[in-house]
Amino acid sequence: MTKPLRVLIVEDSEPDTELLLRELRRGGYDPQHVRVETAEAMRAEMTSKEWHIIFCDFSMPRFNAFDALALLCQIGLDIPFIIVSGTIGEDRAVTAMKAGAHDYILKDNLKRLIPAVERELREARMRQDRRAKEEEIERLAYFDPVTGLPNRFYFQKSVSQAIKSAQGKHPLALLLMDLQRFKDVNDTLGHHRGDALLQQVGMRLKSALFTPDIVARLGGDEFGILLPRLTATEDIEMVVEKLQDILMVPFMVEGIPIAVEGCTGVAIMPDHGDDPDRLLQLADIAMYRAKNLASNYALYSPEYDRHSPEKLGLMAELRDGIDQNQLVLHYQPKIEILSGSVVGEEALVRWQHPRRGFLSPDQFVPTAEYTGLIGPLTYRVLNDALNYCRDSGNASTQLPVSVNLSARSLHDHRLLESVWTALQARGVEPHQLTLEITESAIVLDPKRAEESLTGLNRMGIRLSIDDFGTGYTSIGSLKRLPIDEIKIDKSFVTGILTDRDDATIVRSVIDLGHNLGLRVVAEGVETKEIFDALASFGCDEVQGYFIARPQDGASMNDWLRESSWKTDSGK
Repeated sequence: MTKPLRVLIVEDSEPDTELLLRELRRGGYDPQHVRVETAEAMRAEMTSKEWHIIFCDFSMPRFNAFDALALLCQIGLDIPFIIVSGTIGEDRAVTAMKAGAHDYILKDNLKRLIPAVERELREARMRQDRRAKEEEIERLAYFDPVTGLPNRFYFQKSVSQAIKSAQGKHPLALLLMDLQRFKDVNDTLGHHRGDALLQQVGMRLKSALFTPDIVARLGGDEFGILLPRLTATEDIEMVVEKLQDILMVPFMVEGIPIAVEGCTGVAIMPDHGDDPDRLLQLADIAMYRAKNLASNYALYSPEYDRHSPEKLGLMAELRDGIDQNQLVLHYQPKIEILSGSVVGEEALVRWQHPRRGFLSPDQFVPTAEYTGLIGPLTYRVLNDALNYCRDSGNASTQLPVSVNLSARSLHDHRLLESVWTALQARGVEPHQLTLEITESAIVLDPKRAEESLTGLNRMGIRLSIDDFGTGYTSIGSLKRLPIDEIKIDKSFVTGILTDRDDATIVRSVIDLGHNLGLRVVAEGVETKEIFDALASFGCDEVQGYFIARPQDGASMNDWLRESSWKTDSGK
């Protein structure tokens, strides 16, 4: 049985072509051939038909084997190429092989033709199989098996390449989108329908974009979108609106209509940096911010990022700052309104950073809350405040010192032991220490918080709810907690003269505190007018710039001696 063979013959001699075809038939092939003798004819045949093999004369009046090889390379085809020539020297034959020819055969010795054809066809099939496997490996490595879209690895490579191409020429945008309530689809309808939904979402997103934009599935229900050639950053919002609009029409999965919404976060190069990983991180931060917005869309802003590299770098230095006594406590007095006496001081931490200078707590404490450093930081502040209480003579005048207790420390099982040890080591009486706890720290684990606060109360330590009014603590839980005072958040206090709602809130908190038998302290008192208003509301104590700014221990002791406010709490 003859084997079909599509043969392109580059030859200017018809008789030599017939000799070649006769030899192929004798070898069991059924050659279907076309003969060409110019570059134009060869190009036309190679681009319009598929060929198994090419035979080429070495030299012709208007064409030669080197020109044919160059044309084959230019078109990018991998086809066995055998030179069949009447005369070819060994040197020229070697040169032809180096140029891409697979073999050469002399026309007066065609007995080598069939073995050469079989060998080259076999090796061509092997190369084709290898390429197919490589393409499959590449597909698995670079493309998502569910949606067929590029995967995270491909997307990251594309972002890197786009950044290199765009440098200094035009901005680019990186978008991250995830699908709202996609987990509900998987849980209620099954993963196979969830996969079908992801496929349709991917197709819709892709249909809304234009080359060279890229949409990729990064994992789960998260999609990445690269806009590598922005003409203006204002265009991003239009693109986001287009993507959101295209998702509005419900998807039909096995006859079930499924509504989908996407939350989109955006980072821009160069506005937000030019590092691919960093841009992905910032877009991710913006995406989670978008979940809290009605628009389901957010452009990255540094205020969203509690874990910026600068802050994380600062945390790496904070441990040394704690160990090397770089933390400094400042103190702000609390005044009892009726008596005009100083009745306590709040310890406020500062960081004297060796390179960055004086850092306020809002520059490092919130980030420390999310690391293992908040514990050592809290206990360092506690110990230093108790040292001040012991050394400044406050024990004789019975002025308590207040220390802010972090959420993590409140739920630390070693809290009671650590506080008691600190008091005993410095000879400070428990009633001289007030621990201030935010409402948000309590709601993290109300049961554990109640146990810790009860233990501290039994030790004789005073307890205060700081920043009261931010809406976390219920009246019921307030009744159960063994607290001594509540501190009204300064955001309400500063507006009591100009905002009727703020004034109403402050009055209500004061009345609530008194009805529960608690002292009420107002923070952020910056003017005499606010002080007088709080006095008329019946507030018990105040602190703020109107009384004194926070200052270091030595300065505070000087202030206590020289102040017109009474410093003997017994008066």
